[in-house]
Amino acid sequence: MLRELLSGVLAGTISGILPGIHVNTLGAFLATAGIGGNLLLFSMGLTHTFLDVVPSAFLGVPDEGTALGILPAHRLVLRGRAMEVVRIALWASFLAVFMTILISPVYPVLAGAYTPKIGRTVVCFLAVFLILTEGGLKKLHAALVFILSGLFGVLAFWLPLRQPYYHLFTGLFGLPVLITAIVNGTGSLSGGDGKIRMDLKRFIGFSFLGTLLGMMASLIPAFTASQAALIGSFLSRDERSFLTVVFSVNTANFLFSFVNFLETRRVRNGIVALMTPDAVGFLPYYALAALFVSLLVLSYGEPLAAIILKALSRVPYRLLNGAVVVALLLLSLYFDGLLGLLVLTGGAMIGLLAMGLGVKRTNCMGVLMLQIIIG
Repeated sequence: MLRELLSGVLAGTISGILPGIHVNTLGAFLATAGIGGNLLLFSMGLTHTFLDVVPSAFLGVPDEGTALGILPAHRLVLRGRAMEVVRIALWASFLAVFMTILISPVYPVLAGAYTPKIGRTVVCFLAVFLILTEGGLKKLHAALVFILSGLFGVLAFWLPLRQPYYHLFTGLFGLPVLITAIVNGTGSLSGGDGKIRMDLKRFIGFSFLGTLLGMMASLIPAFTASQAALIGSFLSRDERSFLTVVFSVNTANFLFSFVNFLETRRVRNGIVALMTPDAVGFLPYYALAALFVSLLVLSYGEPLAAIILKALSRVPYRLLNGAVVVALLLLSLYFDGLLGLLVLTGGAMIGLLAMGLGVKRTNCMGVLMLQIIIG
């Protein structure tokens, strides 16, 4: 048991800190190599949700769960608050684990009551609300970005891609940040003192909000952690509170998706899809494993991030971002060849269009939302 847990933590650490390596991809690779087991996959997925802050904040490389946190995280990083971003991610994730354990006994009732009509209604309301929150003419611009990204998503999932989420999220949310940094940026990476400049009650409150939104995301098929974080963006008006919501959503979504699998056999994420049905309930067996993994990652997450940041800070910022862009393009070619690179480029063009029109890039979440709306 301990060996499985530690192996999963090691694998989740690798997928978490390396840009472009999603935990689902690594999990599938391990499965083909005959390495697996529910406990290993569980600890790997959970560890990844704690540490995926590193590439998404330091380098602007998102995965599905942290895509919306890139710009707020980047703003804090460029203001010399990189280690604060890491600490927010680690503690928000830990609080989400604790709150998920407390809420999980009532979750089976909610999972049993869910219907596809409820999910479609929620997403429709969110899409309309997202567009209408833009001011004046920007409502039309937001609708344009939403529809373009939505149609782009429909096309991308129709294509024979092995890693569609990589190309979509890296293109829509990652490359625009990196390209802008190359063209306009002269900044540098600085860690700062790491202190979270946020009231404790607010931090706990927004983490609880993120946990509830993560639970909602685990119930609705194709309603991702990033989409759940959209709701949090309307309630959190500063970078720190928003990031607290984003990272809590990410961790809670993974845990509740796992509970959903144990209770209903419904699959809500890639890691869970690799698992086998287990008669053991979430409490107390996996709950204890979650606490163990969380405390372990808390103990080394911040020092590990500091080491990575120190290494990255020695490289000129434009050169660093340029190298990351090249690496992302090569990964796209590796995953799906020229077709993957074409999708990645198309996503980047839509992401840059949103920035040029001056609308929130959260409208790019139409890439997933439109498919749910049209069924």
